[in-house]
Amino acid sequence: MKRYFLVLSICLPILFFMSCQPIYKAQKQMDKYNYAKAVEVLNKATEKEKYKAEAYPMLAECYRQQHELTKAKEAYAQAIAQPDAKPETYFYYGKALQSTGEYEKAREMFQVYSKKKPSDPRGPQYVSYCDSVLGPWQKTEPKFEAKTAGNINTTESDFGPVIVNGELVFASDFIRNPAEAKKYGWTGRGYLDIMKSAPETPSDFWSGLKMPTEFDAALNQKYHDGPATFSADGNTIYFTRSFFGKAKREGIYKTNELKIFYSTKANGSWGEVKPFYLNSKDYSVGHPSLSADGETLYFVSDMPGGLGGTDIWMCRREGDSWGKPTNLGPTVNTKENEMFPSINNDGTLYFSSEGHAGYGALDIFESKKINENWTTPINLQRPINSSYDDFALAYAPGSKTGFFSSNRTGGAGNDDIYVFRNIEPPSPAFISGVVKEKVSMQPIAGATVFVLNPETGKVKVVKTDANGIFNTLIDKPASFIIKAMMPNFIADCVPVPVPEMKPGTTTKAPREFLLDKLIIQKTFQVNNIYYDFDKFNIREDAKPELDKLVQILKENSINVELASHTDSRGSSAYNEKLAQRRAESAVKYIVGKGIGNERITAKSYGEQKLINKCSDGVKCSAAEHQANRRTEFTVTGYTVPAVSPDQFDQGQYKDGDIIDLKSLPEGFFGQCK
Repeated sequence: MKRYFLVLSICLPILFFMSCQPIYKAQKQMDKYNYAKAVEVLNKATEKEKYKAEAYPMLAECYRQQHELTKAKEAYAQAIAQPDAKPETYFYYGKALQSTGEYEKAREMFQVYSKKKPSDPRGPQYVSYCDSVLGPWQKTEPKFEAKTAGNINTTESDFGPVIVNGELVFASDFIRNPAEAKKYGWTGRGYLDIMKSAPETPSDFWSGLKMPTEFDAALNQKYHDGPATFSADGNTIYFTRSFFGKAKREGIYKTNELKIFYSTKANGSWGEVKPFYLNSKDYSVGHPSLSADGETLYFVSDMPGGLGGTDIWMCRREGDSWGKPTNLGPTVNTKENEMFPSINNDGTLYFSSEGHAGYGALDIFESKKINENWTTPINLQRPINSSYDDFALAYAPGSKTGFFSSNRTGGAGNDDIYVFRNIEPPSPAFISGVVKEKVSMQPIAGATVFVLNPETGKVKVVKTDANGIFNTLIDKPASFIIKAMMPNFIADCVPVPVPEMKPGTTTKAPREFLLDKLIIQKTFQVNNIYYDFDKFNIREDAKPELDKLVQILKENSINVELASHTDSRGSSAYNEKLAQRRAESAVKYIVGKGIGNERITAKSYGEQKLINKCSDGVKCSAAEHQANRRTEFTVTGYTVPAVSPDQFDQGQYKDGDIIDLKSLPEGFFGQCK
């Protein structure tokens, strides 16, 4: 976006002695806003060592004013390398880096600026802007899709789109008749005209546009015309206009003020072009935008009473005229430039700003009016916004498709118009299940359910309702793992694969989650803890089962007795000692996994509690004898305090929490099969 789009006030010349002829010549051109001519002079001046210290900062400023972002960055890099570089040079170098997407380096420059000028809050403010882009904004899912609008963009600037009566109206400085064209000193290109196009397929702005033509010769004059806004019926137009030539007063050059003009159509032709009542020789007004009912006009101005460079203002219709202007206030306006307001049919305000947290240069924001107050502006983020200038967004009336302007790379040249449309979020999909008590089969309310997406490493926490049911939203297919827990219950875990996600559907867990209550003096068998005949060492195939007991102890406030049983072979005394050694071996293994030894005791029952017929003298197979060589645990009490250092506190999580898998104990989902 080039500087002639901005609303401007008087710009004073730099007040220092110009001893060098090219520097003096360049400054004179800059005072006249002839940045294109100043660039020519300064580029030659930088080739000589004696001019570099003064020429590079001026060259960088020219490119900044022309919004030649890459060239500005390169010039600022040279400028800070010169002796006695001013603090502002570091600030604008940071902005140039930010505007070309180099956020890490931009952050460094803003930090340097903060140290050199600690009184300016912009230093830390812009550091935080870079942090937003480098941090949370990278993880945000885009809400739009965008592409260049075909056929209408040229190698010059095309911007300020608005849709009226099925047509796209915009401003362009592309020179269509070189023989008659005059060039604008600020940019070295042509002057703006109001143009129009239409979709190839009626009402389908996304698919393609026809070649543009002049909107109306009666409205385009010799200097800048556009951008424009229209009444809902398309019969009244308000547009920005500025005039040929330059004003000079008291030896100080100033830009031509932007002014708003309007016209009404009658019998198919535009009537007299009339000035807006706020037009002034002392300040600018421009970038008009009419509300859908035509009763409020939003515009940009640097008039007295503003908050910064250019602010967004509004005025309301009073009969056949307009009321006093009202500044939209500090929620919308900042000390920097706000411009290109657009008011949507639903009352949402879209505008561009250099002062709110953004990617760099101008970003597009939205704000809504609630009870006469504007909400905090929201950055529309990518792909609407980029590190370059992004501005002048407008929706097609009643549509979810619209246009905006940007000078980002990849376009036809300079400013281009992009078409966008809202990405409709898919209908939600869910996973649900029910949690019950294993013995009574009664539902458990308030159980904590952990839903793991192994692909993202994220775990969502949900709670069961009064009927023991949980229901949670999912956004992508995955092989989910779900674990249900309740204090002093044995947890249950079930894999729930969702290979494809069908919007609006619910995937139910393949079975109910059954939690076994840990009641004092209740005995639970540790499955498949077997020992070789006459041995007490822990076999490899027994370790996974003991690990399950470790997990139960980590997840519940219980103390247990670990009991070991033998088969009937051998004497009773020998078997009792063997069982004791086996129990102690199992306890040692469990304590080695981090369980406090005060929470578990070993107990030997020898051959006292056989589970089959294989007593002394009864002939049995090896498998039958092995079934008696087993391990069980019995709940003997609850730990005090309820959560000891070796326990996992499931009560710390709330419904809706999303946590990293790494924050949960190792092996938390390890028993899920």
